[in-house]
Amino acid sequence: MDKKESLKDIKAKELIPRIIITTISIAMIAINYNLFFLRNDIVSGGASGIATILNELIGINPATFILAINILLVIISYFTLGKITTGRTIIGSILYPLFISLTSPLCDILAKHIVFNEFIIIVIVSGFIYGFFNGMIYKMGYSTGGVDSLIMIINKYLKISSGTASFLVNIIILTIGAFVFGINKAVYGVLIVIMNTYLINKIQLGISNAKMFYIATKKPEEIKQLINEMNTGCTLMKTEGGHSKERNNMIMCVVPTTSYYMFRKSVMNIDNDAFIIINDCYEVYGGQLKTMFPFI
Repeated sequence: MDKKESLKDIKAKELIPRIIITTISIAMIAINYNLFFLRNDIVSGGASGIATILNELIGINPATFILAINILLVIISYFTLGKITTGRTIIGSILYPLFISLTSPLCDILAKHIVFNEFIIIVIVSGFIYGFFNGMIYKMGYSTGGVDSLIMIINKYLKISSGTASFLVNIIILTIGAFVFGINKAVYGVLIVIMNTYLINKIQLGISNAKMFYIATKKPEEIKQLINEMNTGCTLMKTEGGHSKERNNMIMCVVPTTSYYMFRKSVMNIDNDAFIIINDCYEVYGGQLKTMFPFI
């Protein structure tokens, strides 16, 4: 079997489902924004949080502002982070503000029928929708762009971790929101940010930037060829079953979290009987660790 053709086939087969899932998820986040966040003056951080504040202060259209800031950050990202990283944000950067604009009339209708007596229920429901579908977007290897790009730029040039950069950016937005909408709304915004972070981490199978794979396989050379195509390394170990005494081969390698899903699919495509153990990998020193599937 030609492994390059096999990998190409997998990429082609998974691309459309991933785009569909991403598109649906972005649409749900846009509906959630119009139906809950904007209507109830909830600032959840990010570009949409800034848009909510500016809509209250100067009446600017949220979709217009988010599109403008996203385009600006895509351009900056291209020159600072490169085309591969920027490529993953383009779909979300365009579709998110587009869906906010398109779903606004629908949300006006839904708002008449979806009524909660307690504000905390709105926070819980909207926070869950926001976090769950954001997690799905990130799992598919994409993002909604905007402040996500800014966080990656801060991470790269100021040497601040992504988590810290995200916290600093969002805390500034939430603080401004507290002055505009009051401290109570700011506290609700913090709860939503916490829910969003938690759900994204869980859906992405961990909070690390990379995953360590232990692959027990009878086709080590074919798996090694797949790993070589990613421009990363691996370690081949001889193993023996503790009970069966059967000799086998185990490959250890590290891949970026964003490539986890497609890499696992590719390994199972080569050897459906492979035994795979996957662990969070928090730090990697030396060697090469590049994304396996640029742009998708």
